Order: sequence, then C-alpha cells, then structure tokens
Amino acid sequence: MIGLDTNVLLRLLTRDDARQHAAAKRFIARNCSRADPAFINRVVVLECVWVLESFYEYSREQAADAIDGLLLVAEFDVEDAPVIRETIEEYRAGADFADAFTACSNADRECTSTATFDTAAAKRLGHFSAIR
Repeated sequence: MIGLDTNVLLRLLTRDDARQHAAAKRFIARNCSRADPAFINRVVVLECVWVLESFYEYSREQAADAIDGLLLVAEFDVEDAPVIRETIEEYRAGADFADAFTACSNADRECTSTATFDTAAAKRLGHFSAIR
C-alpha cells in the first residue's frame, strides 16, 4: 500500500498546477487500485481541509464536498472513514472541521466527552464539554 501526502490530493482536487495534476493522476492510475488502494491518513484529511479553506478559499460546502469525493474513490483507503463522514456532517452544520474531527474521533474511541476551554465549540458540539 502506498500513502498519499496532502499535496498530491490538493493537486487532484484543485488542478492549480496542470503538470502536477497530470502527474498525480498518472501515479494513481499506475499504482493504485481497488485491490491495492492508496492510503490517506487522518492527518492528511485534516490538513487538506485547512489548506482548502485558508489558501484556496474554498467555502465550507466546497471543502466538505471535496472530502466527500475522496471517500468515494475506490482507489483510496481513507483512515477512519466513518469518523470522517460524521465529521463532515458536523462541519456542514457549522462546526470547525478540526473541532468536529476531535469530537468525533474521541467519541469513536469511547470517550464520554472532550474537555475544552473553547466554549463556542462546546455549545456547537454535543461531545465537547467546557471547562469553567
């Protein structure tokens, strides 16, 4: 199995560099399949959303759609895909992606709550609890 870095996914998603976009597509076509998919770890997903929002100025909906699309590619094995799907739902509902990812990941690991000083996140995400 081959892992993919954030910059490869960004070239595929944004097509901002035609040469690298074509190289990424060729690489995936030659080296990844349903039987032997490329691995996308959870840090890469988190970083991808951050870069799409901050550098490429994607809207929340565009970034969510991009990650949803990655989850549908048979040649990709996205780490913790069910948690990512739940995170996208929270994100679409207005939560910060990183906060939602933390809450959903911790809930998936059977944490009863996630303690935070971020009162806004605690109000938005049921799994967060504010430390007072």
